[in-house]
Amino acid sequence: MKKVNTKIAFLGIISLLTFGTIATSCSKDDEQEEPAKGSIDVAVGTYKGKLYTPTYNPGEQSEWFDAIVIVTKEGTNKLKVTPKANETYSFVTPKTFTVETGAFFGSNTQDIVSLSGSLEGFFHFYGSNNNISITTEQQAETDVYFNFEGVKQ
Repeated sequence: MKKVNTKIAFLGIISLLTFGTIATSCSKDDEQEEPAKGSIDVAVGTYKGKLYTPTYNPGEQSEWFDAIVIVTKEGTNKLKVTPKANETYSFVTPKTFTVETGAFFGSNTQDIVSLSGSLEGFFHFYGSNNNISITTEQQAETDVYFNFEGVKQ
């Protein structure tokens, strides 16, 4: 009889400890709030800066200063980069990037970057100074990839 009472007491203590662990680990205090996400609208606009492309032929122009690209919104998380029409660099291939917002380059929450592993290349918008840095990748034989660094006008 003494053995049975000891087993029941032992099971009771184990049950109490298990219940206490479950009850305290499910507290709402453990949940952390997600940082507020900004809008990609701040990156939309006209940018002026340096555009450069690969040189296919000797003597061919591959750098343009004061080049202009236009960034437009193509959806809730997509930005399209297009060179200004009727310019000597307008032959480069426009690209659409899937992007996300966050504090990627410091404490400013208005930074915007292309998603990791993006086949289109890299898109970085620096919210602290309204600059962009773009590196596109060739995805088709006819694509002309380019790099651009500039400031919002």
